[in-house]
Amino acid sequence: MANLIIWRHAEAEAQSGTGHDIDRALTKRGHKDAAKIAKWLHKHIPDHVELLCSPARRCLQTAQALHDLNHTEIKVSDFLSVDSNVARIAKEISNTNESQTILIVGHQPNLGLLISKLLGLHETACLVKKGAVWWLRQRKMGRSTHYYIEAVKQPRI
Repeated sequence: MANLIIWRHAEAEAQSGTGHDIDRALTKRGHKDAAKIAKWLHKHIPDHVELLCSPARRCLQTAQALHDLNHTEIKVSDFLSVDSNVARIAKEISNTNESQTILIVGHQPNLGLLISKLLGLHETACLVKKGAVWWLRQRKMGRSTHYYIEAVKQPRI
């Protein structure tokens, strides 16, 4: 992919009514933060973006904020679930078209670990705050692929 946009879900309730982590919903603040970042994304992302989302309710609600602005289809992807791991996420996104922009909505620490892996930091997870977006751009140099940070946007700055 040419662009990888990583969006951590916005602030969610501590516990769901069902007691299941996957059912945790965004808080009022989480909805506001998701809408703020969605507006920024809507202004800056290319027209054709593949939006992949964890099946967790809080992630779906975060992604919905962008869908409400530009009707981007949300594809639920189990490889982004809370129970996944960075190796699986990296494998799944590496099988994509190199000219494509992918926006993933998921969870810490996997998102921070993915960023670290792509930037060559490997051992330490980057801190991705709730509701924040990290935009990485891919550059091919011969047989090597390099990533660099295009932008980082947090909802409360």
